[in-house]
Amino acid sequence: MQTYRIDESGYTGFDLLNDAQRFQGASAVSISDDDARRLVNQHFPRLQAPELKYRALSRRPQNHPRLTKLLKDLLSDFSSITYVCDKRFLLTLMFVDYAVEPFYHDLKGPDLYQDGANFGMASLLHVAGPTLLGGRELFDNMMMAFQTAMKEKTSEAITKLVKAARATNWRELDEVMGPLAGFAYPGV
Repeated sequence: MQTYRIDESGYTGFDLLNDAQRFQGASAVSISDDDARRLVNQHFPRLQAPELKYRALSRRPQNHPRLTKLLKDLLSDFSSITYVCDKRFLLTLMFVDYAVEPFYHDLKGPDLYQDGANFGMASLLHVAGPTLLGGRELFDNMMMAFQTAMKEKTSEAITKLVKAARATNWRELDEVMGPLAGFAYPGV
């Protein structure tokens, strides 16, 4: 059985709108304990810490070539995958999945999961929403209310979300915003 080691960076808990950490990244590497120890000892023989921390190691210019060689060895000799996501887009995609898609699903409307239509709708909302819906502040208020409603799952939080959606120029993106702002659809 293959074992993968996984690590992430940019974790902000439920707050996907945190400007200080806009992106989330994660990597997984299939590597044994012995191989990991061997690589650490090979590239950082004087390391005293129990684990490698990129931020700490990258602060010293003399570590840059070692980090590059370590990455080269990892990527050439071990199975790995890395992803980076924009957390604001992720929140917008969640908005489509929880506040829009159930409306269309229940009404037997278009299947937003067919051919990635949910990603297309989220991309449209993410890029054009702040402008079309009346400005970044109104858009961010709505997304913050959505984020809170998803965490708290109370009727008060959902009411605040509907109010925040209705405070925008939601009719400019009626296909996306209508289920929540127009109908206060209970999918959230």
